[in-house]
Amino acid sequence: MRFRLILGVLAIASAAQAATFLVGTDRDLIRSSEAIVVATAGKSVGVRSSRGLIQTITRMHVEEAIAWPLRTGDDFDVVELGGVAGNLGWAIPGSPRFTPGERTLLMLVTDDDGAWTTKAMALGRFTFTRDLLLRDESEIFGWDTDGTPHQEKHRDAEAFLRFVRETAKGGDPPADYFVPRARLITTPASIETNAAPASTYLLQDNGRGIRNNRFPSAIVFFSNGSQPGAPNGGLTAAQRGLAVWTNDSGSNINYQYGGTTTTHAFLTGDGANTIIFNDPDGVIAGSFTGKNNDVLAIGGAAYDPGGTHTFNGETFVTILDADLVVQNGIFGAGLTGNGFDHVLAHELGHTLGFRHSDQNPDGSSPCSQPSCSSNALMSSSVDFNNDATGAALQAWDKEATAAVYGAGGGPPPCSSPVITVQPQSSDFAGAPVAISVTAAGTGPFSYQWYIGTRGDTRQPAANGNGPVLTVTSLMQTTSFWVRVTGQCSPPADSDTATITVNGCPGVTINSISSGATIIQGRSETISVSASSGGRPLTYRWFAGARGDTSNQIATGPSVTVTPPTTQSYWVEVSNDCGATATSDAVTITVTPCNAPQVIIQPAASDVVSGTGATLSATISGTQPMTFQWYEGTPPDSSHPVVNANTATVVTPPLFAGSSFWAQATNPCGTVSTTAAVVQVVTTCTPPVITVQPQNQTVSSGASAIITVTATGPSLTYAWYQGPVLDFTHPVGGSAPALSTPAITASTEFWVRITNPCGEARSVAATVSPVTGRRRSVRR
Repeated sequence: MRFRLILGVLAIASAAQAATFLVGTDRDLIRSSEAIVVATAGKSVGVRSSRGLIQTITRMHVEEAIAWPLRTGDDFDVVELGGVAGNLGWAIPGSPRFTPGERTLLMLVTDDDGAWTTKAMALGRFTFTRDLLLRDESEIFGWDTDGTPHQEKHRDAEAFLRFVRETAKGGDPPADYFVPRARLITTPASIETNAAPASTYLLQDNGRGIRNNRFPSAIVFFSNGSQPGAPNGGLTAAQRGLAVWTNDSGSNINYQYGGTTTTHAFLTGDGANTIIFNDPDGVIAGSFTGKNNDVLAIGGAAYDPGGTHTFNGETFVTILDADLVVQNGIFGAGLTGNGFDHVLAHELGHTLGFRHSDQNPDGSSPCSQPSCSSNALMSSSVDFNNDATGAALQAWDKEATAAVYGAGGGPPPCSSPVITVQPQSSDFAGAPVAISVTAAGTGPFSYQWYIGTRGDTRQPAANGNGPVLTVTSLMQTTSFWVRVTGQCSPPADSDTATITVNGCPGVTINSISSGATIIQGRSETISVSASSGGRPLTYRWFAGARGDTSNQIATGPSVTVTPPTTQSYWVEVSNDCGATATSDAVTITVTPCNAPQVIIQPAASDVVSGTGATLSATISGTQPMTFQWYEGTPPDSSHPVVNANTATVVTPPLFAGSSFWAQATNPCGTVSTTAAVVQVVTTCTPPVITVQPQNQTVSSGASAIITVTATGPSLTYAWYQGPVLDFTHPVGGSAPALSTPAITASTEFWVRITNPCGEARSVAATVSPVTGRRRSVRR
């Protein structure tokens, strides 16, 4: 199934006035940038990062380096959030996109992964247009530092570049480069109630609004993490945001809170709806500063462009799930006041598909739709620390919900079941004992009682299909709980109630060790903590799925296991009067132990006198693995190279020839490479490739070793997967040979070879898989 995603970004800045962007001065922008260049854009490629984020990587060639550390003539990648990679996409207003051949002035910083990105998204990118340098006006909505609406001006290219160069060197030149022009951001028109089709209130895909068609059934959001300093860790604001949309009388929106979750994957199309606090994965670059261009939260919805539905005669693209991530380190009066409520409610509006009330569905401005307003919860600005409304729908918001999700109110919302009165523990003295539960929500309800602790569904209770469970006979202390299912998901699970026999208290398992991953042959200790009102306890540990008692392995509160393969374990805890409790299963994952093996030896090379040699070895084996390089020949380890503990290293400056080798160690063994001889030369010549990488075929799923031969001193090698000039998939180390990833489809690889005197780029070698061989038959 193909997914695309629409995101809404709400950004704030100073304590006095906050907006989509607080647009600072050009002087401040220059001084807060880590690098400034004039560059020409090359090819852009969408990729999935190691954290699952979709990013667009654009290759840039530096025409002029204005501020360190980039240099004139360098090629580098600029990474922006959003784009399309494979069958998943994110569209993020304000995130720059580049056209091949486009000349730009870039103010750059590094993101949380250390990659170059534009400072403050669209604010850090200026495009050469005739004799001007222009920012993308349609992506800039906000206020200047004096509180007035921002009016984006044109900049004379030559004069602005002079200003940038002098400021970057520490000067304080006058800002005399603006070309006067009329105001760019106009005041949106007042709303015209019920004047617009439903789709015009929504973010769109190919001209169709994105909309959820599950209401009035409940859509349940779970929360992950906590927002330091916010009431109840942020849950108060989240629940107010969910409630403000659910309680709107003119629509059938039904957002519910379902509790906490350990999942914090952001917009992966996984079917889960999650509010992620304090940005644990660094989705939003940097941290909150309380100054210019801070981003508070990003909310978005995943949808399938091919999945549509019809409402009131219009066709919409169907939303599948939604997520919201909140920036880390937020502080200020707004965090405990109305501002945080406003932000979360606003971002939840984006998860419903709503556009900004003062912008067009494509994010452009000024708003030209039949209905527009700057006085709405869904406006693109918020005065975070002085907000007066908090999570409250205004006239435009109510008009939008009625048009998109109600048309006169629609069916009443469907509420998931909620336990309002929990079953209570009691004593059993021979007479029947009744335990009961009371639930609220959209009925009718169905009930199923279980014997055991909450969540254990292995043993349904007899006659346990109503709100009251009557226990008529009991030989030992026993626990019960009930699952209540209504017309909307999810069901509600009650607390555990214990019926005590002859004063025998129940057994409670307080905690048990988490699962672990170990290397084959290693051991892991699993411990349980249980209590039973001071009664003595006995423990029985079992290997296998919970409830499988065929393989008892130990007694006592802990057990040390050495499983040969992945295995699950659980424990049964009993007291001396017959009460029993069982734990969840703990899984110990076992990974094979493979000793280090040298795949590619370090290569001999020449270096220019006074420079370091780049050495690399490719070694396979179970992780973790440690490296150490030595000067000399193996097994002489008396001269370790300082700080040389990675697969690819650069030696200290060399003035005489020498040899180097590496040793790799993991829990399963040690291996040494051969010695690479490094000769010192006095002159530098550019790299020249004498033998190009060659095409190969390998068995499907196998790797290939591709080689290149080049002349020249102080060579470094950068291998890439893809066609020549595609820099988005670096692979391997700095060596004249590459061990490819497993090959399952025809794949191209090429290498860029550089030294202080120049560079050379190889042709692309194609490695193709062979799935089987055709047998010949003699006749």
